[in-house]
Amino acid sequence: MSKPRLRMGLVGFAEEDYLLALLRTRSAVLFWERAAAADADALWIHGESAELAHEGVVRVAAGARSPALTLDLQALDRPTFFTLPLADGRIRAPQVLDLHSAPSVDRALRRAEAVLHPVVMQLAIAHEIAARLPQLTASTYHVTQRGRLVAVVNMGGAIGIDLNLLPPHLEHADWRPLPGTAGGMPPHFFCTSFAEVLWTYVTRVEADLLPERYRRSTLYFRALPHVPQRLMRESHYAILSELGAEPQTFQQLRENIGLAEPTLANALAVLYYAGAITTNVARAAKGASGRVREAESPSELRHSMFPQEESQPFSAYTARPSEERGTMPAPLEPPRR
Repeated sequence: MSKPRLRMGLVGFAEEDYLLALLRTRSAVLFWERAAAADADALWIHGESAELAHEGVVRVAAGARSPALTLDLQALDRPTFFTLPLADGRIRAPQVLDLHSAPSVDRALRRAEAVLHPVVMQLAIAHEIAARLPQLTASTYHVTQRGRLVAVVNMGGAIGIDLNLLPPHLEHADWRPLPGTAGGMPPHFFCTSFAEVLWTYVTRVEADLLPERYRRSTLYFRALPHVPQRLMRESHYAILSELGAEPQTFQQLRENIGLAEPTLANALAVLYYAGAITTNVARAAKGASGRVREAESPSELRHSMFPQEESQPFSAYTARPSEERGTMPAPLEPPRR
């Protein structure tokens, strides 16, 4: 089983090689990789580059690769650590770490991993789904480990996971096919959605997960992906906008959007697993997806998809139960035989 990958945002540091070496020490448990602050699961903030802008709001000067960032400390909802020493003593850092103390670094990473355990288990169940996808033809699966129910997977719908597990526990679990009526969740399960689980996974793997037919067939818009706005990127909006206007091939999308082939393939793979695009015209959106066609730019499309969202100070996230959204993605198209 591939190890889950978590993303660390490094903000305000002039040099990052030492930090990356510290993150690599966790490779026996899982992989930490550097990511832009907007995409990161956790943040390390350079304490000497931070200053209090006003009550509860901190501004972090740009480092070698990180842009200047303004943080609302009250709105942070992912693990955030300020390194010692703090240049501005007025900052009430949520958590601190000493980069030159091995125990301090270990504690910080363990705390982050504990908070992010739902993300880790989503990545683990997604890995198992991706490996089995061509054979997953039932509506619902009960995943059991030594006879104990540890996950419920509704294809294209809700997913529930027992968080008292570690990723290796899923590696040899049994997947029992059941009708959709068996898709209810035990009350202690962490609940999320099929689209969000696969979306998170596909954006983090190095393998090319785009089915070959998506490189050679005509691509059609199918449905808006029911995932949180924080997961969407400009490339996804651009693709949906283009396909909402007219069906296109992989090469046409490359020329019209201007993405490199690997970047486009990854973005299409994410949209495929979210049930947003198809190569089967019979499964394309009926009526040519009016809302998408009305958008003349990715930014306009983003606003039409998430009209309730307003600009907010930068914050982080932990996974939230899918019930908050109240919608589920369209089921994935079955594999062609």
